[in-house]
Amino acid sequence: SKLYPIMPKFANVDALEKHLATRSYITGYALSADDKAELSALSSIPSFSSHPNVFRWASHVVALTGLCVVSGSSAATEAAPSAKKAAEESFDDMFGDDDELNEEGETAAEAAATKARHERMEAARKLKEEKDAKDGKKKAEKAPEKSLLVLDVKPWEADTDLEAVWHKIKEYKQEGLSWGETFKLEPVAYGIKKLVMTCSIVDALVLVDDITENIEALDEWVQSCTVASMNKI
Repeated sequence: SKLYPIMPKFANVDALEKHLATRSYITGYALSADDKAELSALSSIPSFSSHPNVFRWASHVVALTGLCVVSGSSAATEAAPSAKKAAEESFDDMFGDDDELNEEGETAAEAAATKARHERMEAARKLKEEKDAKDGKKKAEKAPEKSLLVLDVKPWEADTDLEAVWHKIKEYKQEGLSWGETFKLEPVAYGIKKLVMTCSIVDALVLVDDITENIEALDEWVQSCTVASMNKI
């Protein structure tokens, strides 16, 4: 019997590379059984030079789960701790070991991740423009597609001033991003409440990862940020 009975969605690694050009995971915004199924279907992890998005995604899934691809086989097996460590080191080596900060206050790894996100966003924009051109549509004739996000922000402590955190989050500005004007506090457990807030984004300009990662960067107060819902507007 197979570890993950979900059938892979992609016929080959090139199709998977194209899919991951604008996504961090196979489906949704977190690791799922679909990621494990696709990893299981790979005979081996391709090189960064030939398939950079598949390499990034596969290395990330291996580091999170301990799964590894057995060369020449379509099965994914539980990796030994040394194999998982090797995958993590390989992923780290892709960005180098330089911890110096650039002008934006980012390490080399963070700068590379930011660059990769922007490249995926640019690739998505170009694909949309090509589709519009093929359909005979002009850019000015169609309003940009937007989405409304509901975000759950959980603090570390019960006494965290969540209203102050909300104001701090709203300081982040980006083209195509608009923050909601109100927020709610909802109980979680043990006296801790979560901050429920909204924002709207222009799909072609803003990645969801840009929003959640910037909120989680406020790690002095924020434990996690998840997307509770996402709807077209």
